[in-house]
Amino acid sequence: MADITDLPVMSRADAVSLGFAGFNDVPHKAIDVPDGAFTITAKTSENRRVTFCFMGKSYDGPARFVDIQFHDRGTTIPNANDGVSPTFNAFAVTGRGRHVTDSRPLDEAHKPSILVLLMDEAGDEPAHPAPSQLPMNDREISSLLRRAATVIAAPDSEIRSGRESLIGLLQAEAAKRDPRGRES
Repeated sequence: MADITDLPVMSRADAVSLGFAGFNDVPHKAIDVPDGAFTITAKTSENRRVTFCFMGKSYDGPARFVDIQFHDRGTTIPNANDGVSPTFNAFAVTGRGRHVTDSRPLDEAHKPSILVLLMDEAGDEPAHPAPSQLPMNDREISSLLRRAATVIAAPDSEIRSGRESLIGLLQAEAAKRDPRGRES
């Protein structure tokens, strides 16, 4: 078994004084995660289980991300290993309490089975694509679809004059959403 430093439960201030991060002023359990693939498993008093699997760029290197799973929602989906993985709800909170990602409204087949927390540093992530390379947001795609429906419904109207630009926009949006050029 991997060697691990297991410290006693302590205050947030004590954990921070030892070089760990603190979150909320509640008891903390500080754990030094060794290099190599390593899972921490936790269980609540109601037997709700969660795992944190730390992984690196190489199987025996330092952790660069953590796969998180909640195991007791009672739902599963097929996984890549011909088995099943549990599904769960998750959301991410940003400034002013805004939820930037929220799985709760998703259909069961689209709920996450693994939440991946990347442990990169600012500047490590790839450059953000130019706005012209990003897929349209829901409002923009809705407007584009309305224009397309109008041209299809009345192809001889004056809207037909914008037909070529509409075709270009539709093809560009399709390419952004499926860069491999697959046809559906």
